[in-house]
Amino acid sequence: MKRFYDYVCENGHKTEKFVVYEATNLKCECGALANRTLSAPAFKLEGWSGSFPTAHAKFGKSHTDKLKSEQKLNS
Repeated sequence: MKRFYDYVCENGHKTEKFVVYEATNLKCECGALANRTLSAPAFKLEGWSGSFPTAHAKFGKSHTDKLKSEQKLNS
């Protein structure tokens, strides 16, 4: 099964490749040996989905506060 992994070569070049799980090393574009490295996952938690009620409540409160202040300005 292929997955995306981050690699860093001996010269400091960083790249992301779509490779099989077993590939821990590969040849970099500069010709040096690149090793697989750990990287942070790229995802964002949403407050409005209901999975995170505190974030949803904070969003709702700030939204209603903003609406109230806009209504005062328009009155």
